[in-house]
Amino acid sequence: MKKITLFVLSIVALASAAMAQGAMTINAADFTSNPARFNGKTIAIAGVKLDLAASAAPTGAVSAAGGGTSIPGLASAPGPATPGAGAIRCNPPRGFKSIEVDFPNAPAFSKCFFIAEAQYNALPKGHALTAQLTFKGSDRLGYTITMFKLQ
Repeated sequence: MKKITLFVLSIVALASAAMAQGAMTINAADFTSNPARFNGKTIAIAGVKLDLAASAAPTGAVSAAGGGTSIPGLASAPGPATPGAGAIRCNPPRGFKSIEVDFPNAPAFSKCFFIAEAQYNALPKGHALTAQLTFKGSDRLGYTITMFKLQ
């Protein structure tokens, strides 16, 4: 009887630990105001727009935290030119595509988002979609979308 009780308790403990590893659900305003605060954490945000009509080029760039500058041979995002601040290239890893993610509360917010090619191919093309995204990454290197739910 003790072995059965111990076995059941260990299963419950493992299930609790697995549930604690889930994504943090936050609102878009918190994320867009300070994305560095969520570096390395899995987060979920509802109500974002995926713009599939305007295909995001994998060689596009977004401005670094300090703003954008003009570097020969490298596209840069709009922003105030500040010394020492460059553009971050949105080069997706192998097997991933770059995707345009728009936050309705912050239209000027621009970071790199990547999605697996299989997930990208499952999305309906040709128009903007509203979705709940679960992703993980950093504000400097980009975010990898691990799950989406169309709304």
